[in-house]
Amino acid sequence: MASVEFLIKQFLSPDKKKLDLSNQKLGDKGIANLVKSKSLSRVQRLCLPNNDISDEGATAIAECESFKNIKELDLYNNVISDDGVKALMDSTYLSNLRRLNLYGNLIEDEGAIAIAESPNNKKLTHIFLTSNRIRREGIEALKKAKTRTRLCHLHVDDIEEFEYE
Repeated sequence: MASVEFLIKQFLSPDKKKLDLSNQKLGDKGIANLVKSKSLSRVQRLCLPNNDISDEGATAIAECESFKNIKELDLYNNVISDDGVKALMDSTYLSNLRRLNLYGNLIEDEGAIAIAESPNNKKLTHIFLTSNRIRREGIEALKKAKTRTRLCHLHVDDIEEFEYE
């Protein structure tokens, strides 16, 4: 893996508003280095899919003041579970999020409920949670939250897949 600063220079858009580090195998150590960078304060879209990011990395992202302008956060196909989602939802720095993509992680009902009940998700309009481990309780909480927020696109697995006759 190349150094994180080198990757930032390679993949940060010219206007410094988009950083796409997809498929770089950063892991939590790479994320720990990423959040130390001083060149990310203008980033509005952060793409980190397929990077083996766990709850530790998600927490580092949530605690990074440089990410206060992020509107779109793509963390799909990582290994984030409920604790990581709670950290993201408790973050005051990520309160400008409009799109959150957590497709293909390890999120269960507890994480979905954290999203639904977060006081910091008021600007979220798109949430992608397909291919996680969310069941009826989490889906119901998200449906109810839809009435309290600007949420207009909620993508989760069809609960009928999990019903047994």
